[in-house]
Amino acid sequence: MKGRRALVTGGAGGIGSAVARELILRGAAVALLDRDPEGPVDLLVNAAGIYRFRPAVELGVDEWEEVLGINLRGTWLVSREVARELLAGGGAGSIVNISSTAGLVADAAEPAVHYNASKAGVIALTRQCAVEWAPRIRVNAVCPGLIDTPMLRIMDDPAAGQRYLDTMVPLGRIGRPEDVARTIAFLASEDAAYVTGAALPVDGGVTAL
Repeated sequence: MKGRRALVTGGAGGIGSAVARELILRGAAVALLDRDPEGPVDLLVNAAGIYRFRPAVELGVDEWEEVLGINLRGTWLVSREVARELLAGGGAGSIVNISSTAGLVADAAEPAVHYNASKAGVIALTRQCAVEWAPRIRVNAVCPGLIDTPMLRIMDDPAAGQRYLDTMVPLGRIGRPEDVARTIAFLASEDAAYVTGAALPVDGGVTAL
């Protein structure tokens, strides 16, 4: 990725920081915040996001708006601005959005209809933008499962968490941020030059069950 210029939102921690490190190791110049109009971005990773859970019947409008605003609206706004610059300037690039397995399947143990809806929306956003911006900009998404980040809640009860890993995760372990970062680096690279509109689970096999 030498010579590539990447913008990573949410790059201060969790998956975002792992993505930034991975892209730097592969030779890209990475900005966690870039307002320089003379330095257009040709690689965007939308890693900013929040996780909240509350039963749907108890969910307030403000809580809904907070999660959808950051996870979905934020992803759209940043993607739109990067795409505008690339398309207007005749450039080409790649966008990778972070969705979640919560955008693919429900979870009765941790009710989070606002989070799930936001991440399902990211998948739909990814596919539509991939079609609208092809062939100049490839747009893909990753759908992480249980990843060892500050947002992970299942291991609050270690015994229950281990039972889940043993019975519901074919690979039998919690994912590492680096597992997601390497997948993102692949999708952003020329190795994935014929991949666009994909939503790739990185979940140890959870959604295969």
